[in-house]
Amino acid sequence: MTNPSPGTTAVDRERAMRPVIRLVAVYLGLSILIAVLVGVFHHSVLDYQFAHAANHDSPDPAVRDQVRSSLSWSLWSRPITAVIILLVYLRIIKGLRNGKRSSYRRIRIVAIVVTVLNLYYIVTGQNPVWMSIGQGLQIVVLIGVFVLASRPDVKAHFQRAPGD
Repeated sequence: MTNPSPGTTAVDRERAMRPVIRLVAVYLGLSILIAVLVGVFHHSVLDYQFAHAANHDSPDPAVRDQVRSSLSWSLWSRPITAVIILLVYLRIIKGLRNGKRSSYRRIRIVAIVVTVLNLYYIVTGQNPVWMSIGQGLQIVVLIGVFVLASRPDVKAHFQRAPGD
């Protein structure tokens, strides 16, 4: 259900949302790029993560194998996660273009949650420097998404209609 505020049109909403949607597209591009690079450099990233993991130096080879296997599975799940995120964001973008208040809330919530997750990955040093740089760029873009989506001219298109 759309809840445009009085006097707004789909063209006005599209114009106000265009910068937000462009930044979301940049974020998606970064996500896909990082996922592809993780696939290409899988062994290198895995070696880095294994060297920094708990129990990497365990005297028990079974423990070391389990740690390495777990890390490898986690890395291979990254492209799957990137595709899921892509689909979620595309649905949110469609909702934003249609004036759905729920999509407006979601874009702001997702930007905050993913920013916090990326900060966690950077601070804990779980990834090589190049991945942390990519995650840092994603953080900058997501902060931009949140700030642009929070502007009054954008908010006006997603306010509750009287009586909702």
